[in-house]
Amino acid sequence: MSSAVEIQNLKISFPKKQILNGVNLSVNKGSFAALIGANGAGKSMLIKAVCGLQKFTGNIKILGKDLKEANKNLIGYAPQNNTADKNSPVSVYQAVSVGRFAKNGIFKKFGEEDKKIVDNAIRIAQIEYIAASPLGEISGGEAQKVSIARVLAQQPEIILLDEPQANLDPNSQKTFLNFIEKLYLSFKFTCLMVTHDIDMIPKCCEKVFMLKDGKIVLDTDNKDIKQKAREYGIY
Repeated sequence: MSSAVEIQNLKISFPKKQILNGVNLSVNKGSFAALIGANGAGKSMLIKAVCGLQKFTGNIKILGKDLKEANKNLIGYAPQNNTADKNSPVSVYQAVSVGRFAKNGIFKKFGEEDKKIVDNAIRIAQIEYIAASPLGEISGGEAQKVSIARVLAQQPEIILLDEPQANLDPNSQKTFLNFIEKLYLSFKFTCLMVTHDIDMIPKCCEKVFMLKDGKIVLDTDNKDIKQKAREYGIY
């Protein structure tokens, strides 16, 4: 099976601090993978590097092409912090529509086909009831769904999720996790999800990468993952 995301010898450092030091991992096309590690391990930086938002050394390939040459519109990224300014006048619909501009570029006219795609993303994310609401007036769980709807509107082949359950209460976390799993099983996009909480790894996850001390210390299937994490001292 071909790789959708392939990372070789990835290094990220700041003055006096090495964050990632020789990370190697590969995510197969159409598969769901999780990247786990303690807070501060560098998980979010790795995701940002794949998006082209973080400087690094090493090599990243997207669908077989070097990141510099790859079509980044094929990557949908949902960042960890999706909270909006309480005074933001931007509506949920407008926020989801950003996914179309990420796909087509800011200079292409927003047409009827774009509207259909945005409407469908909002329907799939089950946020029709807040489509006209300002972002600043919705809950944390709703904001996470808006972020996912924006990514769906972009129609990417690869989706990167950075702690998608962050800032949600336990019940909302489980509901949102089920939502993510249903989306994956329906669309079969390639997904790499970052989480520090092993309980948030969905059953559909095929591969788990464990990050510690700047490197991947274990590349394994999603079986007995808590025991494996203890054995490798991930937390």
